[in-house]
Amino acid sequence: MSKFNFLSLILVLCAGLTFSYSAFAKGRVIVGQTVNNDEMKKAQHYENVVDSYLRCLNEKYLDGILSLYADSATVEDPVGSNIITGLSALRKFYAGAVTIDLTLTRTGPVRVAGMEAAFPFQLRMDVNDTPMKTDIIDLFRFNEDGKIVSMRAFWGPTNRKPVTE
Repeated sequence: MSKFNFLSLILVLCAGLTFSYSAFAKGRVIVGQTVNNDEMKKAQHYENVVDSYLRCLNEKYLDGILSLYADSATVEDPVGSNIITGLSALRKFYAGAVTIDLTLTRTGPVRVAGMEAAFPFQLRMDVNDTPMKTDIIDLFRFNEDGKIVSMRAFWGPTNRKPVTE
């Protein structure tokens, strides 16, 4: 290899490394796509809201749950049931939920796309004196202020099973 070709190769490699480092420094590179710091902050906020939601339900903290929602938010739990709208109606809905002995555990990562976050979790509670577990996926849509404007819970009878362990 000639001296000129060798130097050209070194320059190309250095330029490529500089570009890669620059893209990495500005955010994560995901399959040729850069995620900037604002997107990372938004995704982290959404994950924090998800974890706060589950924690508040586990701790039976009604006002904590409601603080995550926008004033005109909707809840559809499960999808296909009547849609509950507004904080007053959500208070009634969650007031019932916090009286039940239940445990919610996130079972996978929060997936963020645009202004929405989806996450899997498992609900454990007694149904007719039988310990049951229900696998659920919730979908939160957020407003510009980072509050939940829509919650949709995806689950049905086939997702509920007796606890065997």
